[in-house]
Amino acid sequence: MPLRGGQSTEYRILHRAIRTGTRLERLETNEETGYSRVRMSDGLEGWLQSQYLVEEPVSRDLLEKVQQKLNALTSSHQKTLNELEELKSREAGIAEANLSLQSKNDELSEELKSLTNLASNVIAIDEQNQQLIEEHDVLLSDIDDLSVANQSFQDTSDQQWFLRGAGIILLGLLIGFWISRKIYNKHSSTGWS
Repeated sequence: MPLRGGQSTEYRILHRAIRTGTRLERLETNEETGYSRVRMSDGLEGWLQSQYLVEEPVSRDLLEKVQQKLNALTSSHQKTLNELEELKSREAGIAEANLSLQSKNDELSEELKSLTNLASNVIAIDEQNQQLIEEHDVLLSDIDDLSVANQSFQDTSDQQWFLRGAGIILLGLLIGFWISRKIYNKHSSTGWS
């Protein structure tokens, strides 16, 4: 559709072919002639038949916009699918890591259980060791007491042997004195000179 210098086909053409869907600014409309004066985006003004002007975008433009939206949605959908695949891959990795961590947790639980048993054994051994140390101290005290008693007994035994020896000597002297007295009395009565 050509843009003309006036309101009929007799006026010269200012712009040979305005493409369908081109945005134009309507300046005035003449209902009698069926023409409207318009201005193009580059500032060129002229007359165009009113039947070619519409308020709403033409179907081709609408289709183009819909196609652009569809392309954008398709791209967005593909992007979402890619993100979903990546999330599934991450989820699989996380599940595998979770299994590995669970296995490690089980191992650590067993190790902790073993260490707890060892610790309780150490506590029991420490208690036994403490008891043995106390028994050892009691035995050392008993040994000291027995040593003192043995020394005292030894001293008493030495004294007893000394007293027995002294008693035997004294008894021997008494017996010797008694025998000599008897002999002397016997000789005295027989008259020895």
